[in-house]
Amino acid sequence: MADFQEKIARFTEQNVAVVAASTETLEESTKTVEKGKLSYPVGYGLDAKEFASRYGAFYSDDGTYLHATGFLLDPDGVVDIAVYSSGAIGRFTADDALQILEYRLKTDE
Repeated sequence: MADFQEKIARFTEQNVAVVAASTETLEESTKTVEKGKLSYPVGYGLDAKEFASRYGAFYSDDGTYLHATGFLLDPDGVVDIAVYSSGAIGRFTADDALQILEYRLKTDE
């Protein structure tokens, strides 16, 4: 999340919104936002098993949290690219997303 915050200006320049969501409670999510000084919206209270069932994400053995899952949506809100992690590695980085966005913008011209 900090990675995306560090590059938020580049997303804004591309007119791209960054949002995040987690299984954390409102209180936990608020602490995460404050600690990371996040300026983009962060949702909370996702049900890990329900989200995984709908979107193909992986979740912890006890079902309490989701493994990192990232989506890049097209201008119509349709999933263009999805990145799923089944453990501690394999996350969608801000640089990954920016490279894809810049490539898409270049090929759309």
